[in-house]
Amino acid sequence: MMTSTIAAAARVQEPSRSAGGAKASARQQALFKTNARANAGKPLQSQPMESSKEPPSCPLSPSPSPPLPLPTHPVPALGTTPAFELQDVSLRYPSFFRKGKPALDGVSLSVPQGAICGLLGRNAAGKTSLITLLAAYRRPTQGKVLVFGQDPYENPAIAPDVAFIYTNNNKDDLSNSLRTKDHLELAALLRPRWDAVFADRLLERFAIPRKKTLGKLSMGQRAALYCTIGLASRAPLTIFDEAYLGMDAIYRRMFVDELLTDYLSHPRTILFSTHYIGEMERLFTEALIIDKGRVLVHDDCDNLRRAGSSLQDLFVDLTLKEGESA
Repeated sequence: MMTSTIAAAARVQEPSRSAGGAKASARQQALFKTNARANAGKPLQSQPMESSKEPPSCPLSPSPSPPLPLPTHPVPALGTTPAFELQDVSLRYPSFFRKGKPALDGVSLSVPQGAICGLLGRNAAGKTSLITLLAAYRRPTQGKVLVFGQDPYENPAIAPDVAFIYTNNNKDDLSNSLRTKDHLELAALLRPRWDAVFADRLLERFAIPRKKTLGKLSMGQRAALYCTIGLASRAPLTIFDEAYLGMDAIYRRMFVDELLTDYLSHPRTILFSTHYIGEMERLFTEALIIDKGRVLVHDDCDNLRRAGSSLQDLFVDLTLKEGESA
């Protein structure tokens, strides 16, 4: 199946909420206000346009992306238990894979509820290995993984609270025979916080046909459908692992605006694994940079930005130094 929505589902209550997360939520709200003002109406850096020219055409013909609206209500406080944490976690695959080298090597970290965390790393750095532990696809070789304070592996109380969204372009997958509306109905059954009205609006905005099968959708439409499911599920921990690959620059901007707008009304923890650092870094409240299975940096993005360089420049500098020292 296309996402971890196919995992065992048991309706559970929201994670406990307390005033402990109010300061962090207020800071995040202020950050997003600043980002919205700074970015509203700006073209993407990778798609510069002159005002005298017609904007580039989009093959899926989406509606224009409006500026991100500012919230008119406070962001609710979130629980004080970390959204997820890893304690001295290592993960090894069979010796014939990766030449016996660990995919993760002694990783320890903690991410609070309500964070939008950018998970950054080169190919084969260990990003997807880390994500599959959080999504309970496997157990660590050593150490402990906790999601909302519990071991997520084969845990029916945690499964509905974790959405792992990625692009599945396997032409032989059985999910290709299901129509768009079938995928939405299945997600609605397995996600206790599913918002059908929001999902329908996203389908309309991304111009995704409801009656077409997944196998008949274009690559951009497939990616938009996966992102729609991730957003409308409103899972307390939502993981996007390059889910927007195949979406053009206009659709990626629309996705980011929809995510930020919905986040302000329905805050949750979002983990982004992405190579589009320049486009996505305005989203992040904190960043996690890994290389060769080890954590290079994990810090609040305010602290990183105060250092005077963009997150993308920091990532490139760190990983190049790691490569030179290997």
